[in-house]
Amino acid sequence: MKKAIGVLALILVCAAPAAMAQQFELFGSYWDTSDVDETFGGGVGFGIPFGETGLGLHAKATYYQELSNEPLDNVFDDDEGVFQDESLEVLPIDVGLHYEFAPMGAFSPWIGAGFSYFMIDTTFEGVDVDDETGFHVSLGSRFGASDATNFFVEAIYRSTESTLVREIDDDIDIREEVAIDLDGIGVNAGIMWRF
Repeated sequence: MKKAIGVLALILVCAAPAAMAQQFELFGSYWDTSDVDETFGGGVGFGIPFGETGLGLHAKATYYQELSNEPLDNVFDDDEGVFQDESLEVLPIDVGLHYEFAPMGAFSPWIGAGFSYFMIDTTFEGVDVDDETGFHVSLGSRFGASDATNFFVEAIYRSTESTLVREIDDDIDIREEVAIDLDGIGVNAGIMWRF
């Protein structure tokens, strides 16, 4: 219930700025974390430029789930899944400022930084994990006309640490806590619509 209320609050907070957005993104993502290894995911984002200054507010949400040992081989194998049956699921929501160096150009590199809220869940039985906060920095570029459909690519570094809590014995309330480090670099690439 607590997570559902958190998700609803985030949707409401993002809904008003998204209505003013002049940029929408749909992208695939790769993320290599310290403790959970590599994973692939996908996400959506929007941006609100502050005039023609090059500065703007940007928000992205990306979904990741732990992969099986051979995810690419398993794409072509009906008996094996791409994702682990019991896994960690992470939805980072990144909100921050971007500065574009050539906002009206056909090639526009940018730098960005901000805070991240990590919605974390697990399908492991008897294991619970709390959501966490952290930060991100990014470096990327848009390729294409400034007011049309564009391709973009960015490198993003996120930092946070979470704690898994495992119930060992429910009768006498014995728990084990394990810290997981989610620091790591990722790459986002996709389509951006600007108008």
